Amino acid sequence: MAGDGSFSSKRTALSAPGSVGARAVRLLLILFLGLLFGGASLSAGDPPPTKKPEKFEPAIPDFSAPSADWWTPWPDASAEQRKQWLEALTQAWDEWRAKLPDNPDLKARADAVGAGLAGMRAIWKRYGEYQKVPVLPKVDFPSDPTVLAWADADAAIARGHQRLVGVQLELRQLEDTLAQSLNQLRQQVVVLREVSGDELKRENAALALLQAQINHLNIIEQRDALEQQMRAWKEQIEVAESQLNRMLEQLQYSKDAAEKLQQAISGQEDRIEKLSADHSNLQARRLQASADPTADMERDLEKMQLETSLLEAHLKKRKSELLRSINAVLEQGGEHQLVLNRDLVETARTMSDSISREMNVRQRQVSAWAGEQGEGMKRWWRFFEKINSGLGRANDLIEDVQRYEAAQLQVYKQHQGWWATVRERSGHYLGLAYTRWRKLADYKLFTISENPVTPRVIAKILFVLVCAWVISSLTRRFLQRLVRKKHASEHSMYNLGRVLHYCIIAIALVVALSYLGLDTSKLALVAGALSVGIGFGMQAIFSNFISGLILLFEQPLRVGDLVELESGVFGRIRDINVRSTRITTRDNVDILVPNTEFVAGRVINHTLDDPVRRIHVPFGVAYGSDPDTVREAALAAAERVGITHTDWQRKTEVWLMEFGDSALNFKLVVWVNSNMVSPLGDPYALYNLELLKELNEREIEVPFPQRDLHVRSWEPPLPLSRRPDDTRE
Repeated sequence: MAGDGSFSSKRTALSAPGSVGARAVRLLLILFLGLLFGGASLSAGDPPPTKKPEKFEPAIPDFSAPSADWWTPWPDASAEQRKQWLEALTQAWDEWRAKLPDNPDLKARADAVGAGLAGMRAIWKRYGEYQKVPVLPKVDFPSDPTVLAWADADAAIARGHQRLVGVQLELRQLEDTLAQSLNQLRQQVVVLREVSGDELKRENAALALLQAQINHLNIIEQRDALEQQMRAWKEQIEVAESQLNRMLEQLQYSKDAAEKLQQAISGQEDRIEKLSADHSNLQARRLQASADPTADMERDLEKMQLETSLLEAHLKKRKSELLRSINAVLEQGGEHQLVLNRDLVETARTMSDSISREMNVRQRQVSAWAGEQGEGMKRWWRFFEKINSGLGRANDLIEDVQRYEAAQLQVYKQHQGWWATVRERSGHYLGLAYTRWRKLADYKLFTISENPVTPRVIAKILFVLVCAWVISSLTRRFLQRLVRKKHASEHSMYNLGRVLHYCIIAIALVVALSYLGLDTSKLALVAGALSVGIGFGMQAIFSNFISGLILLFEQPLRVGDLVELESGVFGRIRDINVRSTRITTRDNVDILVPNTEFVAGRVINHTLDDPVRRIHVPFGVAYGSDPDTVREAALAAAERVGITHTDWQRKTEVWLMEFGDSALNFKLVVWVNSNMVSPLGDPYALYNLELLKELNEREIEVPFPQRDLHVRSWEPPLPLSRRPDDTRE
């Protein structure tokens, strides 16, 4: 399609409904498809269709008692069928109306029904004229466009979009009206069914239902006409947008456009300077004390007008700068730089919302002063209308700036390449993100001791605490590595790691408090208050904390020691924490024991200095067993247990302890290495098992208690009834 000035008229002619060219094209397309598919079906031997389309029969209701659904086929009928139906309906109505009784109420109802029937023809005529009106009048799409020509076409399409939005809003309102009309129609059906007796009331109810049905059909016609108009305008706008994109791809550099744009920018700068000076003067006059609230209100409204005008001037200047940037990109050998700054758009939106809210407040104040009517109210409303229209233009300019930025990016990418565009956009967004972060970081959330707390301060505190935790973790890992690689003392490295952890966290807390603005020299007061709290409510916690420090520095207990508490807890120490110590028992149960129990109570540490200790395992054999054989069996059983420790000073011994009731009681006295004892095992069980095996192999009997039962003769006593003094001779 050519890009000359006749494009608009050609597009309108093709898109206009009912045009000769469009009908000819559709007819040719239908004939071609019919030959293509119909010929194939006929060649296959299928007989041609012989069924004729059914003749349309318009439904004419009984006007004296219209049914509730006679009109339902109307939305599915074509335009020709609707016209035919309306003609038949109007003719039948005129004939029936002539026989209507002479009654004022019935006559008024009948006039309303006749007006509804005539209104359909008026709707068809009015919307038929609307369809001839193009949505984009006087739009040129030249073949060698400049940025100014592209801007004019873009402005025209933007106005077309606004008109289309207006049609969409009207259509949405019609949908709501259609739903309300349908509810009213249903109510009239119920009223007609409930009327009985009086013929005049029945006729009136029937005409009311007929009027509601005709009004409903009018709303349907308006909706359908608007939908057709909206579809036609959408097609025109889509075609125009495709031409606008084509213009953007074929833009040519224009020196004349560059000069005009520079003049426009200079003019807007002068206007901004003048408006800024007026705004400063008005602000200075506003600060002066005044006893007249009306004068203050007038100055406030003038100030809002100046702010709206300033906003428009800045946005118009940005539009000209964007067009100049696009034109500069098209120049061969010129400087190319993107003009992208989202701060202006965001600031403009914020200012627009702020002015709008302030205007609403002023409207309520004026309404309270002057009421809703009167000459005084008209004077104030003229101020409000100017401000409101200025805000509307500013919002339109914001959308224009956003479209121009997208167009600039597209042209820049087309002429400078993808990588240059990405580089420019990345730098822009990084700078924008940094600017936004600085604004957000300095936002005051609350104050502590007259010191503002901002997100920046909170971020610093979190950074210090995280760094302290990471440093502490790395320090403890380094100490554990020394234990594995350098064979350093495990308990010493553990104690050093815990102390360093507490110190690092304490330093981090002091730094965090200083960031919050608290004077660290006043920590003595905090410590005094803390000591009072310790004396009353935190005594047990603080006592456990001090006990933990004593355990770490004095080292009566170390991680890995096998301990037995006065309460009966027996197991290995796994952790020594601030408040408690974790012990793992033989049943793999972790018990948290308060540190005070280790300091104030009696604790048996089986591995404090020397992990080798002696245990006594008692066992018994039957009388008659050889003591030497029993001794050899017990020594052999002890050797098979892996935790047995023997050297020249510590040897395994077997003692005969006593002569029991049914056994000779021995004791296996053996030295064991507590570090080799499994936390889940019992050394007594190990030795008893090996003793039993060895005694069975040597056929040494393990006795069990036996008792002999001796039964003596016994005569039962005489019953009471047979006592000697009661016997008779």
